[in-house]
Amino acid sequence: MKKFLDKNFILKTKTAQTLFHKYCKNQPIFDFHNHLPPQEIYEDKTLGNLANAWLDHDHYKWRAMRAFGVPENLITGHLNKDGSVKKEYSNDYERYFAFVKTLQSCIGNPLYHWSHLELQRYFGITEAVTEKNARDVWNRCNELLSKKEFTPRSLLEKMNVRELCTTDDPVDNLEYHQKLAKEWKNVKVRPSFRPDNVLSADSPIFKEYIKGLENLAQRKFKNIDDMIDFLGERIDFFKSCGCVVSDHSLENDFFAETTKKDADRIFKKAAGGSAISSEELCKYKTYVLAKLGELYAQKGLVMQIHIGALRDNNSILYETVGKNIGEDSLADFNYAAQIGGLLNEIYSRNQDARVILYNLNPKDNEALATMAANFRNCQFGPAWWFNDHKDGIEEQLRVYARTGVLGKYPGMLTDSRSFLSYPRHEYFRRILCNFVGNIVENGEFPSDEKLLGKIVEGICYKNSVEFFRIP
Repeated sequence: MKKFLDKNFILKTKTAQTLFHKYCKNQPIFDFHNHLPPQEIYEDKTLGNLANAWLDHDHYKWRAMRAFGVPENLITGHLNKDGSVKKEYSNDYERYFAFVKTLQSCIGNPLYHWSHLELQRYFGITEAVTEKNARDVWNRCNELLSKKEFTPRSLLEKMNVRELCTTDDPVDNLEYHQKLAKEWKNVKVRPSFRPDNVLSADSPIFKEYIKGLENLAQRKFKNIDDMIDFLGERIDFFKSCGCVVSDHSLENDFFAETTKKDADRIFKKAAGGSAISSEELCKYKTYVLAKLGELYAQKGLVMQIHIGALRDNNSILYETVGKNIGEDSLADFNYAAQIGGLLNEIYSRNQDARVILYNLNPKDNEALATMAANFRNCQFGPAWWFNDHKDGIEEQLRVYARTGVLGKYPGMLTDSRSFLSYPRHEYFRRILCNFVGNIVENGEFPSDEKLLGKIVEGICYKNSVEFFRIP
């Protein structure tokens, strides 16, 4: 029986072990999609105790605790509705211990692997955490967390993160990105342009959001193209702060035949505070997404498209705690023709466009992979969110390999709000090397170490740097 989480964890073959330890293990990280708060990176304060470091921002862990039956006050009860931590909440050991008890039952859940990789890589703790040793693990981790070496910047450097892209609204002033660019050279913290609020013309806040854009622009938008033109100005500002990527979350229909006249009418209707139909919303999104895709291609940004989240399903939790607390699921709408139509529109306007597609529902793997291969510099992206586990990553690699060119795979991202999440890149790299190793040792690909090493090095880091045109 193999030892738990030993140096060859997941690596079942000699080829896999050679590829990981010789070519992948020490590759730097370019994390092109995450939700880390740039202000916390800039302020660089210690993370607090292990409950803070592990639980304050990680909705994966919150979901597991909720499924285990942990009371909500030990999950998100310490949060204000805006996501900040309540000052009066103090019983953090109780929260931590509730997670430990949950984790002991998480056999087969990637959280078990992620959490123990975090204990090993950051804290040097190699034994599994249990109810019996929970207090000892707590004390040892807290002693380290109080040191300067465990601030956000130090943790990023420790994991060999070279560059990362946060998630930012077009109205953000990017104050902390600018400060970091001046004061910290070890890791490049780049903003991502995420205009979800621009696309949400059916939202109760849309009218006020457009007013906010107009205030920032210091002019009224007479029509939809005025708004698009100002978004182009904001993209230029984001680029000046290091932005190389945009991001979009598409959760319902997003492409239909439309005209500028129709889109403008719908924009004015929604911006005036009137309700719009689902058909009108789809036409509005079509026009705006195509225009934005054209702008991204002109200005050299990669366009990320995340499809298929069904958000905020628990209305009581949403009303009392807020968004992004682990109450989202997979949507199951069909959109192959729509993504084909959108991509054709974007690439017809500019063949230099670069797009990465992500699906949340695994049923869409083959559809997106084969669609991406229809366009040059369009990528089927890495396993995202609910697919980000051993089975999901392996299936993603299999689909990518059989429908495209695995040697161009764009690598891995964290999609996380936690500063302790970076061992997930190691987790992916082990799964990748095991996948390739199995193919080689089954006699399905030559055992050419130099070629194989070049392929896995590319997937771990170099491919994404090339695709995003990082200097």
